[in-house]
Amino acid sequence: MFLDAIKKLHKKSYRPLNIIEISEDRLINNYKYLSSINPIIRISPVLKSNAYGHGILEVGSILDKLNPVFFCVDSIYEAYQLFKEKIKTPILITGYVNPENLRVKTLPFSYAVFDLVQLRGLLKSQPETKVHLFIDTGMNREGLRVDELENFLKKLNNKEKNSIEGLMSHLAFSEEPKNVDTKKQIFQFKLAIKILKKCLIFPKWIHLGNSSGLLNQKKLGLPFTNVARTGLALYGISSVNNKGLKQILQLKTHVVQVKKIKKGEKVGYDFTYQAKQDGVVAVLPIGYNDGIDRKLSNSGIVLIKNKKCPIIGRVSMNLTVVDVSAVKNIQVGDEVVVFSNNDNENNIFNSAKKTGMIPYEILIHLERTTKRKII
Repeated sequence: MFLDAIKKLHKKSYRPLNIIEISEDRLINNYKYLSSINPIIRISPVLKSNAYGHGILEVGSILDKLNPVFFCVDSIYEAYQLFKEKIKTPILITGYVNPENLRVKTLPFSYAVFDLVQLRGLLKSQPETKVHLFIDTGMNREGLRVDELENFLKKLNNKEKNSIEGLMSHLAFSEEPKNVDTKKQIFQFKLAIKILKKCLIFPKWIHLGNSSGLLNQKKLGLPFTNVARTGLALYGISSVNNKGLKQILQLKTHVVQVKKIKKGEKVGYDFTYQAKQDGVVAVLPIGYNDGIDRKLSNSGIVLIKNKKCPIIGRVSMNLTVVDVSAVKNIQVGDEVVVFSNNDNENNIFNSAKKTGMIPYEILIHLERTTKRKII
């Protein structure tokens, strides 16, 4: 009893130094905006890789209230996380699942499949499950080749045919509607639909487009599909069209030490920074372990009291030093915005652009143990 009381007190009073804030209003607005683009195309939120670093349970719990067609995850582990939290939205596992791992209990998930052994293994351990055939339309990653599809379908018995509720593929250049290879992929996917119809198989869900595919759906000619797997745009980031979308994530930390630095003194590993004049620096308890990429060393900025503070020296594993000479009355405990959710230089999109990375890389490297807080 005493230990339980101590744990509860600790849980209530503990204030983490680093925190990731998720805007519920912005996430909902992004979902509704994407849903309004084409009423025929339903939104399937992609929650793989910890919801692109945002927190799979936090994001899942918000979007579950909006009745999406289904969530997309990559693994049985991610699906089970949502299942344990009593998420009601159906779940499609798009990554490979070893059928041997499904023998323990019946699970209410759907699975992407691309070969006969996999399909039959799934149905043996999960007899009532539904599957989405993953078609390789040209990327040569996972998927069943279109020229092998008809032969594959002819081998199926009625139960196996009836288990097919979806047909899916993925575009390599959804940002480029005029790309020749994009047009070839769309042609291949339409051919796959015709082959299924020839075999009297009519999947309920047809999905090819991701976020950019949805935003470009008219130019790509995708209204023949009825689901879009939206990931990055759902979180407010898009290189195609940012209108109507707002970034939902902020990463914050706090100042743990303030010190004066003299002209000529150096900072951090390898002494890559040397002060050109006397100034003030602040030490932050956050580093590349927490998602601040080392490429932001001597180039990134953070915000303290709405002032831009340059990152100086190498970003360390658990520490980062910033120049706070421009901040008045800087103190230990002051809040620091590492990644903002507006148009500032230090939002995820701009930070990725500055480092030559893509936003996905920064997002998925945000430390999983950092507390996510819905605001």
